[in-house]
Amino acid sequence: MKFAGVRKLWHGVAMLIVLSAFLFLEFYTNLFEKSVGYYLKWQNHKRPQLGRMWERDRQSLVAQAKIKSIRSSLNLQRETALGITSFKHLFEGLSPGFPLIISREKFLQLYYDFPGQWSERIISSYDLVELDSRKNWDKVFLKRFGPWITLQFIDRQNIPLHELFLSIDTLYEVQATRTVKRGTLEDAEFPSNRIFPISEFLPVLKSLDATTQKAVFPEPRWFLGKNYHVTRVGVSDSPTGEPAQHVLFGIEYDTDYYTGGLLIPVAVGLANNMMSQVEKADLVGSNSDESPSSPGETP
Repeated sequence: MKFAGVRKLWHGVAMLIVLSAFLFLEFYTNLFEKSVGYYLKWQNHKRPQLGRMWERDRQSLVAQAKIKSIRSSLNLQRETALGITSFKHLFEGLSPGFPLIISREKFLQLYYDFPGQWSERIISSYDLVELDSRKNWDKVFLKRFGPWITLQFIDRQNIPLHELFLSIDTLYEVQATRTVKRGTLEDAEFPSNRIFPISEFLPVLKSLDATTQKAVFPEPRWFLGKNYHVTRVGVSDSPTGEPAQHVLFGIEYDTDYYTGGLLIPVAVGLANNMMSQVEKADLVGSNSDESPSSPGETP
């Protein structure tokens, strides 16, 4: 009996020590609370997603996914805009639901790089000067919806400064005018008897009025600024079948690396007129070269 009482006493003392140690650890380390927290975290995926905390986490995940999507879209738009090399490429890459944003510098580069007057039909260069005078024009936002194309000239805070609406027919027009291709005029299927050196064509071009000159030949700076050396011009054959209203006028040029051609649709009457003048000049030149010198005349 005596040993039994001592054993119970020791058991009580041991329990007291253990309880005191647990209380000491809980007081200084919050061991019980942390253990419960770890257990709840471990079982978190099995519990129903209810309550304000779950809703806040869900909204945070949705917001992060949306931000990631917007960043990816902007990066894609930026990469797409960097790869655009012409107005034709710009409008061909525009489709409903996929707007494009290009910088002011890129728009001006494409605007003045187009070989002709078509860009003036989008917006006057004087309107661009007026926009630029405000010193806050930063980029251009392009969007296609239905049969229309919207161009918004916006500032750094994405506030529209000027807005234009273009018919989709304008897109078809730019696709049908002034095409740049690599290769010679023969590669573009121009007949050899309708191809002339640029030196024979320039006198004919100079004799035309200013409006007609711009219709058949771009501003010379388009060639000179790119170090393109114009060598020959040509007029395509009229297509067989129904009478055509236009034929292609080709301008061949050499670069440091390849030969290229600028193809421009011109009215058949104008093309025939230029052809006849060039051929007439050739005929006069050949006759003068072949005519013999009269006696006593210095050749």
